[in-house]
Amino acid sequence: SSKKPITPITDSAINRVPKVNIDGYTEEQCIEIQKQHKELLQYAKGKNNNNEVAFVFDSKISKRKGFTDSDDTLDFGGSLYGKDLFVMHNHPRNSSYSLNDIIEFVVNDSIKTLTIVKNNGNIETLTKLKKYDRLSFLRELQRLEKKYKNRF
Repeated sequence: SSKKPITPITDSAINRVPKVNIDGYTEEQCIEIQKQHKELLQYAKGKNNNNEVAFVFDSKISKRKGFTDSDDTLDFGGSLYGKDLFVMHNHPRNSSYSLNDIIEFVVNDSIKTLTIVKNNGNIETLTKLKKYDRLSFLRELQRLEKKYKNRF
């Protein structure tokens, strides 16, 4: 397999998880999000062999559902319903957003924010602001795809 090896989650990676300031969330919510990112890595380390885990929160970041799967896939089934959901998950190989992540983010109107906490403790965030327009986003993705296809 050409996949990079899974990065074992260390206590130092968990301690290193930064607080991210995300538009649309209060300072208190951002502190809670940092705490939950750390808990997610702790859970993946202790209960899922460093593999992928997701936590899905309501719009207030107060109620949480957990999902576990293999090293690089998650299936939410029909579980992502509600409004302004916050979905966080880890990437065992420290990669950025997958095509599946982007598709889920774009097509699921229930998801407001999607974050990746990588097994090395780094974070990436995507959030739909009030001015978010799905069609414009898809056009920009097409433009980027053409740009990068022409480079290789």
